[in-house]
Amino acid sequence: MDIQLKKKPWYVKYRYYLASAAVVVGLMIYAAVQLAGPSRQQVRMEDEQISKVEKADFLEFLDIEGTVQPIRTIRVNALASGTVERVVAQDGQQMSVGDTLLVLTNPSLEADVAEAVVHYEQQMLSFRRQLLEMEQKSITLRQQALQARYEMKRLEKSYALQEDEARMGVKSKAQLEVARDEYEFNRQKTALTMESLRHDSLLNDMQREMLERQMESERSQLERTKRKLDGLVILAPADGQLSGLTAAIGERIGQEQTVGELSVLSDFKVTTRLNEYYMERITTGLEASTEQRGKRYGLKVSRVVPQVQDHSFAVELLFTGEMPSGVRVGKSMRLKVELDKPERALVIPRGNFFQHTGGQWIYRLDPHNAHRAVRTPITLGRQNPLQYEVLEGLQEGDRVIVSGYDSFGEAEVVEW
Repeated sequence: MDIQLKKKPWYVKYRYYLASAAVVVGLMIYAAVQLAGPSRQQVRMEDEQISKVEKADFLEFLDIEGTVQPIRTIRVNALASGTVERVVAQDGQQMSVGDTLLVLTNPSLEADVAEAVVHYEQQMLSFRRQLLEMEQKSITLRQQALQARYEMKRLEKSYALQEDEARMGVKSKAQLEVARDEYEFNRQKTALTMESLRHDSLLNDMQREMLERQMESERSQLERTKRKLDGLVILAPADGQLSGLTAAIGERIGQEQTVGELSVLSDFKVTTRLNEYYMERITTGLEASTEQRGKRYGLKVSRVVPQVQDHSFAVELLFTGEMPSGVRVGKSMRLKVELDKPERALVIPRGNFFQHTGGQWIYRLDPHNAHRAVRTPITLGRQNPLQYEVLEGLQEGDRVIVSGYDSFGEAEVVEW
């Protein structure tokens, strides 16, 4: 007896094909989800640096290198031209004020000085002769004034006597009138004579004063001429170390020519150059510091040179207290120049991530998954050689990757 076989469903016949199609569709859906979601990258965290975002004192400062220089450098110039006759000092020698450096000779200048001395002596003789004449004139004027005063008193007595005679009737009224007119004429004449003598005396005094000024001028001119001879001996203008003295015997030195420099070593300054970006931030009085052998030494900005050269400007700093031992001219030292006062801020350490992201984003560790970090937009503010100030995008306690991102590609998420 035949058994009727039950017909199988159509999908049983094609079950293998359907299973393969389902796998392919599943793979396509997975790939689409992966492409639509954030890109991921597997990394090795052994070589990466993770830091914590925290609230801390933020101090904006510059870490720069400075060079020790003498507090003052004085150029030594020749006051007179001449030929080097003798070299007394040596380059590098410690000098005291007034020490001789070079001795010059200038026969032409010496002849000019000798001629000036002769001229001065001749002028003095002429001036003394004129002074004697003025003195004699002054005596004559005083004698004439004395004679005029005597005549005035004599006229007064004579007229008074005639008035008495007129009262007693010895002289008539007409005779008294004649005597009065004569007395008044002589009185006015004598007064004019006295006035003329006073003017002559004043004029004589003025001429004598002018003559004395001329004598003083001639004397000063001779002193200046003689000082030109003194300029043939070049002296140290201050205490200090001599440098740049290269003059040789027989060499011609011009007037105002620099023959060397004196470095005043009683104190020191530190000089450096800063980028022009900081021109508005650097002012005199800013505090700075340097560490030498584990000890901190304070400085302050004493001078800012406003001229910009090669996109930088010069700054000078002075020590505010004790100086490091062993300070020498030309020695280099690291300086920390404070641009502001410390204040609390949200900060992260500096790292190589900034070169890759420009401070626009950072990888923040997922607080729910210790093996992944997500690319997070951030906004940074001020910075110093140790820290960045975080303005937006992170919170205190977040952990971030601050090392370089060269191996991360453009992944949105890194995992390890």
